[in-house]
Amino acid sequence: MSDTTTIEDLDFPKAVLTRVIKSSLPENISIQKEARHGVAKASTVFVSYLAATANDCARESGHKTIMTQDVLKALEAIGLADFIDRLKADLDAFAIKTKEKKKVKSADEDEDIEEVDEEEEEDTSAMDVAETSAMEVDDTESSDAAKRPRTE
Repeated sequence: MSDTTTIEDLDFPKAVLTRVIKSSLPENISIQKEARHGVAKASTVFVSYLAATANDCARESGHKTIMTQDVLKALEAIGLADFIDRLKADLDAFAIKTKEKKKVKSADEDEDIEEVDEEEEEDTSAMDVAETSAMEVDDTESSDAAKRPRTE
């Protein structure tokens, strides 16, 4: 038995593919199970081929990590240059959405920090009041003790 993974071993999740297929077709069209399987295998082959071509583009550029520009070059190399503008638009939208999420998360964290600081200030104030009250009680007890006659 071999430890290598082949393209036959790789599959996209059926639910995701079914959703993509259904969203691409008119409402009154259905797809057979075998056709869905064919689309799944074709998708796997396409993604593998695109990734391998993008890897070649990355190596030609002198880096080991596949970057966005490598994927765009790979699309052009395999004859799918028509998809580049659409992909760029989707990538720009993704970047904007990611930045917005980071801003919201950062703002939420800042609010949480402010709330913690306020709670710490309240706790510190309460502790100061308690310590002051305890000191006043101690002072009262010590002055009362001074007034009491000693019984020795």
